Amino acid sequence: MSIFVGNLPFRAEQEDVAELFAPFGEVANCALPLERDTGRKRGFAFVEMVDDAAELKAIDALQGVELMGRPLRINKAEPRSAGGGGGGAPRRNEGGYGGGSYSGAGGGGGYGAGRGAYGGGAERGSAPERGSGAKGWEDRSYGSGAPAGDSFDAGRTRRRRSGSSEA
Repeated sequence: MSIFVGNLPFRAEQEDVAELFAPFGEVANCALPLERDTGRKRGFAFVEMVDDAAELKAIDALQGVELMGRPLRINKAEPRSAGGGGGGAPRRNEGGYGGGSYSGAGGGGGYGAGRGAYGGGAERGSAPERGSGAKGWEDRSYGSGAPAGDSFDAGRTRRRRSGSSEA
């Protein structure tokens, strides 16, 4: 089992965190993850203790304790999940914040949650529900299938798709 230590001051070092947990038992490992791009600490740590009972005792005793002026959030660390998550820029036709996929698995929520070319959850290889009618152009209207001549058509705009070199 591992312990997650959140709301950690950025100036805290491994020794500070290990020293905080030492009264509850022997600390087997203490890690303060760093940001990949900047190399700075991320504001949390993972602590592993030799004895599971000592870990549970430390979690109960240290919840909310202040370290360098910040109240710590301490709980049992959850294992990493394998899917979902919207890390980085979304790929084409996938949801934004929540990840997503062509098959509708994963993700959901945030902008772009509806997957597929026009937010309709289209499967890979199937045609979008409605097109703009002009190759290389993207329909930027909102709403679906308004009849021709409707006042809705007056507000429609079209924009050149990025990456398309066709006229």
